[in-house]
Amino acid sequence: MLIAAVLIELALPDADSIKAKRRVTKAVKDRLRQRFNVSVAEISAHDERHAICIGCVMVGVDPRYLREQAEKAIRYVDRLGLAELVGDDIVISRLDEIDEVEVEEEDGLPPSWSRE
Repeated sequence: MLIAAVLIELALPDADSIKAKRRVTKAVKDRLRQRFNVSVAEISAHDERHAICIGCVMVGVDPRYLREQAEKAIRYVDRLGLAELVGDDIVISRLDEIDEVEVEEEDGLPPSWSRE
């Protein structure tokens, strides 16, 4: 099984509040889910009103198809015109090549993600 991970970085220079940023973020995520049937999440810059960082993941067996779909997803977000595309990245990996992350019992986060 192959996993395609897509990072999409967007800029919202005119956002006047976190609420405005979240509205755009939700719209982009919902449209990606609906159009490409991918898992989507905002993965960083949660409290930065001028930046959106979205990750989406898809699985499959054909690396060319996965890359093509990932590129289409990026172009789709750019064409939406809701925010300016400032960066993107696509990584395709085999499941058996990915390192497992140890999860702490207490809060369910890996040790390197400690909130302290």
